[in-house]
Amino acid sequence: MTTTEELDDFRARARAVAREQIMPLYAEAEETGTFPREAFAALGAAGLIRERWAGGPGGDRTRSVILAEELARAGGGGVAIGCTLAMEPMVAALRRHGGSALLKDTVEQVLDGSLVGCFAASEPVGGSDLAGVRTTASRDGDGWRISGEKKFVSLGPVADYALVLCRTAADDAADPRLAVFLVPASGMRVRKPLRRLGLSSLSTAWMEIEAHVPDEALMGRPGLGLMVATHALSHERFAAAAQLVGLCMRAIELATAHLHRRTQFGRPLIEHQALRLRLAELDARLTVLRHGVYGAASDAPGGPALGTREIAAFKVTAARFAEEVVGECMHLFGGMGYLEDETPLARMYRDVRLARLGGGSDEVMWELVAAGMVPDFDAYDADVAAQP
Repeated sequence: MTTTEELDDFRARARAVAREQIMPLYAEAEETGTFPREAFAALGAAGLIRERWAGGPGGDRTRSVILAEELARAGGGGVAIGCTLAMEPMVAALRRHGGSALLKDTVEQVLDGSLVGCFAASEPVGGSDLAGVRTTASRDGDGWRISGEKKFVSLGPVADYALVLCRTAADDAADPRLAVFLVPASGMRVRKPLRRLGLSSLSTAWMEIEAHVPDEALMGRPGLGLMVATHALSHERFAAAAQLVGLCMRAIELATAHLHRRTQFGRPLIEHQALRLRLAELDARLTVLRHGVYGAASDAPGGPALGTREIAAFKVTAARFAEEVVGECMHLFGGMGYLEDETPLARMYRDVRLARLGGGSDEVMWELVAAGMVPDFDAYDADVAAQP
């Protein structure tokens, strides 16, 4: 069992790497629009990725939350998200569905921080409708020919490999099945870099894929594509909730410091009750969300299951709350909060908006939650007046 002291040590090391090794890369990454591979390598060199994934197939979820939270709390923006994307969905999928020597070797290099990967699922037509992908995987000699286009591929331009969701069809089958293949960077080409409202350092592009891959590149078997994608996305979404907690902490901590330092009408802003209580309300709600995320990560015996539905609930709740928190904290800075060269709030305000779209939109998350809602007909029949 992991002790509190061990987790405290992990947090201290994660915070040090985030602030001392990753954040110095941030400004140039934002300026050039290129994710710095050195950031992911730093996490690997410090042993943080392997420690996060120690243990069973899902690794140590509490360490996952700590790492995601500290990356965001340091102010890493797109670099922080890129590190999470290169780790969470990739290792989750490779460890659970990667049985070949090729896939096992790939995950070992990811754990070392030496390989950066991306998940290529969404397409120019379809977006969140993963069942409607048009990228194809066809039998070609002793392997598969992967051909198609993927859009919104974060880390695509800098990745060493991609996990690509495709449609397959056996020679004697009329109905295509979905599958995920590992495709090397040599089989991918940037069709168009995607300019974004925020998160410039999260290299994102419209990618063309044309590659021949061996049988060993297949994740599981044809027909398991949606299962593989869902498993990967669940890890991405839960890590996103943890990162949003870290982002909210950063925004509230900055706003609190500002209210103490800024003087208006002869006294610090913190002494103005309307402002103080406005921030306190956000902090109270963040406390509930943060404890919920850590509680879910702990897998406490007898606690609620952490499945696709529950993870969707965390992700959509955290995304909408974080947008509110950053907006309110930017407001508490007054006019200077709107100035990019004086505070980080304007950038944070742009960056946080993607959380309600990336990894599944609010509506997709709500549908997952709705699908698991269970009616209590016995209580209804007993407590609600009979309808005519």
